[in-house]
Amino acid sequence: MIKQYIFLTILLISSSLSVADPILATTNLSDISTTAQKNHTPIVVVFESETCGYCRRLKQEILQPLSETISLQPPVVMEFDIFSGGKITDFNGDKIRSRQFKERYHIFAVPTLLILDHEGNPLADPIVGYNSREEYQALLRSSLDASYDALN
Repeated sequence: MIKQYIFLTILLISSSLSVADPILATTNLSDISTTAQKNHTPIVVVFESETCGYCRRLKQEILQPLSETISLQPPVVMEFDIFSGGKITDFNGDKIRSRQFKERYHIFAVPTLLILDHEGNPLADPIVGYNSREEYQALLRSSLDASYDALN
């Protein structure tokens, strides 16, 4: 577990990495849940919108570097556009309206980042907004550490 914390710390600090887009944009939370449970990792859900400049910065400066890994299992990272409509497959396999998913977690601003277990239960407090890279990295690092601890 110590290796994982050190790895995440290094990964969060080295935000100049360039990677292909490893962040999932899916409507099947059941598949994500299965992957997270199998790999014993948390699920990071980022509520965002296409027109949000801070959302783009968060993705480029924090999330893409976070998802790049060599040997350790990073969290499953998923984007959720708050303006998407239709239905999604929930963590338990049921079809729900995307609006219900957003309302379940009381999302009122973008970007909002949640760290969840494989059943969709929050493992840490939501992180709302994005200003400073350093401040966000510290907050995310602390939340991820607590989340990995809660999974054990």
